[in-house]
Amino acid sequence: MFETILVPLDGSELAEDALATAVELQAKFGSRLLLLRAVEPLSRRLAQPPAIFESPAAAAANVELLEKMTAAEREEAQTYLEALRPRLERGGRVEALVMEGEAAEAVVSAAAERGADLVVMSSHGRGGLGRLVFGSVADAVLRQSGVPVLLIRRQEREG
Repeated sequence: MFETILVPLDGSELAEDALATAVELQAKFGSRLLLLRAVEPLSRRLAQPPAIFESPAAAAANVELLEKMTAAEREEAQTYLEALRPRLERGGRVEALVMEGEAAEAVVSAAAERGADLVVMSSHGRGGLGRLVFGSVADAVLRQSGVPVLLIRRQEREG
C-alpha cells in the first residue's frame, strides 16, 4: 500500500516524533523510508540586504562565503540523516535526501519526484492565531501535497 514513506526532518525532537510511526508503517507495509532535510537555498541567502554587497570585491567575497555556508549546511544535514539510518534500518530500507528550498516546497517536491505514497510528519498542533503568527510547514504541506499526509501531534513529555 505504501511503497515509499517520506519523513521530513529538521533536526528537532518535534520532527523526530514522526519517526516511530513511520517505522511502524514501514514494518507493516514493507515500505522504503525516505528521510528528507531541507536547507536554505543559496538564492535566498543571496537575497540579503544590499549592505553585504557594498563593493564588487565585498560582493564576490560574500557570495563565496554564502556558497560555503550553504555547502556546510548541506553537509551537516546529510551527516544528521546518515546518523539516523542505523537505528531505523532494522525495519527495512532507509534513504537520506537533502534538498535546497523552503521546507514545505521541498517536502512537496520530494514526494512528487521520489514517488512517495505517504508523508509522515510532526506538528505542534497549533491552530488559529498560533498558526497565523508562526506559520506552519505542516499546514502548507497538507494544502499542497499530492499524496496523503499523516500528521503526528506532539505529545507532552513527562518529567
